Order: sequence, then structure tokens, then C-alpha cells
Amino acid sequence: MLRRLLVVASIVLAAACGDDAGNPFNRLAVARPPSAEAAILFVSGSWTDVPGAPRELLALNADGSKLEQLTACAQTEQPCDFIQVAPAPDRSRLVAIRTTPDAAEGASTLYFMDLSRSVETIVFPNRQVLSADYSPDGSFLIYTAVPAQTSQEDLFYSQPNGQQEQNLTESLALRERNARIDPFAQTAIFERIDETGTSRIYLYASTALTSGPAGGPALPGTAYVVGADADPVFSPDGRSFAFRRLTGTGNGGLGTWDLLTQRADGASTPTVIATGALYRGAPDWGAQGILFVETDAATSRSQLVLVQPDGSGRTVLRTEDASSRMGSPRWLAGS
Repeated sequence: MLRRLLVVASIVLAAACGDDAGNPFNRLAVARPPSAEAAILFVSGSWTDVPGAPRELLALNADGSKLEQLTACAQTEQPCDFIQVAPAPDRSRLVAIRTTPDAAEGASTLYFMDLSRSVETIVFPNRQVLSADYSPDGSFLIYTAVPAQTSQEDLFYSQPNGQQEQNLTESLALRERNARIDPFAQTAIFERIDETGTSRIYLYASTALTSGPAGGPALPGTAYVVGADADPVFSPDGRSFAFRRLTGTGNGGLGTWDLLTQRADGASTPTVIATGALYRGAPDWGAQGILFVETDAATSRSQLVLVQPDGSGRTVLRTEDASSRMGSPRWLAGS
């Protein structure tokens, strides 16, 4: 089904290229695109010294140098707070999950942003979107949202402007979340949480890839129990994937998470490439290695870390106070 949707998307987009019926953007944004040297996007409140400040979109070179602030919406009359970003292949467009400092717990909205034109629009007004990914060919999105009159997340497909939306999973008892699209825009990998609260990694539509330990205690304030697998991402060749596994509920309530890699064949066993009693956020895998944020609540320190797929070559690209809530590192196209 996903491949059929991609064919439809390419036809619709081709037809739309000759039709500029109106401006789809409904507001200006204080933003600029990353420089040609930038390789990594991430979100953080470290643009200011105020602890817990709303997060902006930032960029770095591949070696962690040349910090660039790309947005300034946290400083506007109606401030925003970036939670997650997914860049398009042209390096100037992206989709962002954002909230506001005074929003209710868990409230978030999907924005489409064109940094080169400093414009943006809400993709789905009055609707909560929890995560999103931009296809490598720039033709479609896959995102997590809760269907109307239900309480369980599903995966959805749409064009970048929100048109041609389709529910990809439509499951009542299961929760499908945090999908990432493969490098060839043919399929997706995601986490599925069953009725017991145990989360495993799946290849679309229903091929189980991980089978970790039995579920343990719940991590308060999250959908996860100890043993849960989360936040998968494909390798650049599409043959393997990285993900994180919850190993404990400590570390100041953040939980302790290992980082693992595994072949995407449904039969291989995972390899742990980062372990220890620290929080490790969602990884991103690019040609130069695997990025993730590592946080130690005891020292209030967060680090943006780069490792190779076998766990070697650990390099700390950036260190911040944990109150800045650094997260969502993503490789830019061409990096």
C-alpha cells in the first residue's frame, strides 16, 4: 500500500508543478536556511542563558563547530517551542513539531517551514501531531497522530502540504509511532506498542524486527515500559537500523536507554553500541555515523554524540546544560 501511495504522490506533485493557484503559507517566520557548510540540525534552548527556555532550531558543522541559530520564534509575541524537526532533501524546507510555552501537556502541532523564504504554515490546524518524517525524495510525509474519537496513535501519509492524507495502520488496540522512511522512499520502519505496553520495532506494514526482553516497570509520563524499543532509523543503505531500548526508570525520570543496531532482515539479533545509566534520545544515521543526545540528570549535562555503526569513534560534538533540552539531531542532505 505504501508503494502505491508513492506513485500517486508523484503524479499529483507533477501536476501541481504548473499550478500556482495561491500562496499556501499563512504567516511569516523569523528564519534562515543553514549555511552550505552545516551538516546537522537540532533543537535547543541554549540560544539564551535562561534555564528551560523555549527551544529554537540550530545547526552545526559535522565536527560540531560553527553553531548557527536558524529561527527566532521563541522571541516573538506568540513564542513557539521546537520539539522535533525533519528536513527535506533541499536543505531549506522542513516539517517541525512545535508547541508553545503555555500549552497543555503533550500539545503539539505540525508546521511546514521554508527557511529560505522565511514562511511557514500549519499543516493540520486544530490537530495534534506527535512525530513526522520527510521522505528522502521530498514527495511525502509519514507522521504520528491520534485519529478522531480514538485514543491510540496511528501512522498517516500525506503530501508535504497535508493533501492526500491516508491512515496507514488503522489499528484499534495497538499504538504505532515514530516512523522513519527508508533511503529509497519505498517503505518505513516504526515502533508498535501492544496492549501490555511493550514496544517493538516493525517494518511496514507488520513485519516484526525486534523481540526484546519482557516488559518491566513503566517510565512515568511516557508510553514506555522497561524493555521497550523505540525511535528506529534506517542506515544510509537501508539494510540495517538503529534504535533505543529502555533499560531503567532512573536518571531523574528520563530513564536509562541503550542504543542498538540491527540488520533489517527480521532474523538478526541487535548489537549494543552505547550503554550505561544515561538517557539516550532518538538516533539519526547518516553517512558520517549515528547521532544522538545523551543526558546525565545527576550532572545536568547533555551531549550531542557521534558514533560509528559499530559503536567506535565516540565524539562529543556539543555539550549543554540539560535544562536547554537539546534534542532531535538530524543530518542534512549531502552531509
